[in-house]
Amino acid sequence: MKTFIKISLTILACGLCISAMAANRFIIKYKLNEAQISFLSAHSGADEKKAKAQIRAQMMEKISKEKIDALSKAAGVQAEDSHALATGAHVITLSEHLDEKQTEQFISNVKQDNSVEYIEEDKTAKVSSMPAMHHN
Repeated sequence: MKTFIKISLTILACGLCISAMAANRFIIKYKLNEAQISFLSAHSGADEKKAKAQIRAQMMEKISKEKIDALSKAAGVQAEDSHALATGAHVITLSEHLDEKQTEQFISNVKQDNSVEYIEEDKTAKVSSMPAMHHN
């Protein structure tokens, strides 16, 4: 039993090291654009809930080709819009894994875009891709 635990912990540690070294999934959220802000301002009061729902639906649409191209350029590899989250943020995947330094540089490059509210590494993808440990 002790040998099993040692082996399991070693495998887990290796998995953590590998996942800490490479990233290819990120979460990005863009700020509302001027048209969306104006639309919300014009529909305050009784129509506000409906207006917010329309903006939320727009935020769930695929990221534009121009923004994907900018993300690809910032990463130095091809970016793709995987899917939208309920918050209006999007999960983007890169065609290659970035090491820690490349990840920091990519995030720094993307943050220079004033239309970006935030970008972060999708750490939940790393946790969910780790092998499950079974106890007897």
